Amino acid sequence: MKIRRTNRGEILRLLATEKANTRVELAKASKLTKMSVSNIIDEFLSNDIVVEGEMIEQKVRGKNPVFLSISPKAPKIIGVLIAREYCSAILCDMNLKIIIEKTVTLSKSTNVDKWLQVIYSLIDDLLEQEKNICGIGVASIGPLDVKKGLILSPPRFYGISKIVITNVLESRYKLPVYLDHQYNSAAKAEKLFGIAEQYSSFMFVGVTDGIGAGIYQRNHLLQSNGLGSELGHMSIDYNGAKCDCSIPGCIENYASTAAIVKEVAKKTGRQISFEECCRESASSGAIDVIVSSAIDKLTLCLTGVVNLLNPELIILGHDGVQIPGRYLSEMEEYINLHKLSGDYNHISVKKSGFGERAQLLGSACNVIDAIFKGNITI
Repeated sequence: MKIRRTNRGEILRLLATEKANTRVELAKASKLTKMSVSNIIDEFLSNDIVVEGEMIEQKVRGKNPVFLSISPKAPKIIGVLIAREYCSAILCDMNLKIIIEKTVTLSKSTNVDKWLQVIYSLIDDLLEQEKNICGIGVASIGPLDVKKGLILSPPRFYGISKIVITNVLESRYKLPVYLDHQYNSAAKAEKLFGIAEQYSSFMFVGVTDGIGAGIYQRNHLLQSNGLGSELGHMSIDYNGAKCDCSIPGCIENYASTAAIVKEVAKKTGRQISFEECCRESASSGAIDVIVSSAIDKLTLCLTGVVNLLNPELIILGHDGVQIPGRYLSEMEEYINLHKLSGDYNHISVKKSGFGERAQLLGSACNVIDAIFKGNITI
């Protein structure tokens, strides 16, 4: 049964990500026999999971193959993104196409009960629109214990801590719930549907008021004992100011959006957003110096991680997609010049293909990934 579930999940992955669209292509890509593929497809057709389209004409003799795709009637997925300032939810299909999206801003008076009610209201609204749901994915700020489905004690998060969010939601909705760190989730979205599809090892680096990362190694998400990566709490200055985590000189203190905005206000007297900082860095020498300095420090930190993990690609996401391209070019040049492997291999630095929505789409990918691995049977 486990092998069959895995095979079904692989066929769904190939169809949903459009890697293969006919029985012949599916057999070749999955390395399953044509008979096995046909049996799985016939089951999917009878259960409205897959639909047949028009025939594809061939130039050579033989039966014209039929185009296959995920059915509009196939089960849908709910994704929930838990951030400090807001909670968002999406209803999407297995192709990661958003059908409905909703967001609620959190107030300063938010507590555990109010926070849970916000999440419930978002999910309830989506369930009113669609009953055929196969799972709920949650992407959250950290730290988390993913194995236990536990949100631990995120700093500056309304005193909310040690919430077993998976149990809470599974009990209420009677659906499977999959939790992961927001940047692990974003990395899944990039791996399954985005710019990292062809890379076996890469890093998704989220830059906002904190800095975090989702890391793939040899096509597997790096997940140590259920805890996600907290890149922002790597120290680059032993004598630096203490971070909220109590360690001196964390990279978050220098290269987060909050740190950059604060430094711009201090040096120029202007209270502007991070987006404005990035935009005006081209015309303001003072702002350019501040942004450049922050990017240099982040680059130094990432070069150390590159020497440790040797990824093929670094993706900048969250507010990091607002960073002007010239800084990314400088980052890529520095990393490749100073990494220990030298010019043996080239590491690319790119912005997320999903923009600032990678984490939100990633929340749904926590469920989609489970479907593709055969952990959820639809």
